[in-house]
Amino acid sequence: MKKYIPNILSCLRIFGALILILFFNDFSVAFLVIYALSASTDALDGYFARKFDVCSVLGVALDTIGDALIGFAPIKILIVQKAVSQWLVVWALISVAMFFASAVISLVKFKKFSFPHTYFDKLLGVVTALLPFAVQIIETDTYLTFFAIMFFIAAVESLVIEIRLKEAKPFVASVFHTDK
Repeated sequence: MKKYIPNILSCLRIFGALILILFFNDFSVAFLVIYALSASTDALDGYFARKFDVCSVLGVALDTIGDALIGFAPIKILIVQKAVSQWLVVWALISVAMFFASAVISLVKFKKFSFPHTYFDKLLGVVTALLPFAVQIIETDTYLTFFAIMFFIAAVESLVIEIRLKEAKPFVASVFHTDK
């Protein structure tokens, strides 16, 4: 049973994110509670996958889908509330396109999707997880600019890693570790 725990946690994050995206248009207490619970599974799924030695392609895919959806939930609210400037949306779309290009490169090179999950990605995950809480106390444009810059750097790093890798790897510490 314990071999399913990581994927169950990722599925819970996906389910929680879908609830947030579909049913919330503001940062209500209910949103923040569901968001915090869902986002907390991000660290746990990877921890348990490594602890129980059950890392899998499915697990990486579920984790990536969960990350994207939980990251989009607060952005969707900021878009609905018109709290996001157009240049940030364009910048985010360019970053998403680079992540997509990275996945396509992996598919072409290795015949499977591979997402490197770097340390910078993990830092971006923390910044993303803090987003709905941070915009309550920090000026929204300031935090979103910081977020957009980090998102762009993570996308560039992912793209460069996939170009440089010689074999698919689920974790690459950074762009400087592609030869190891």
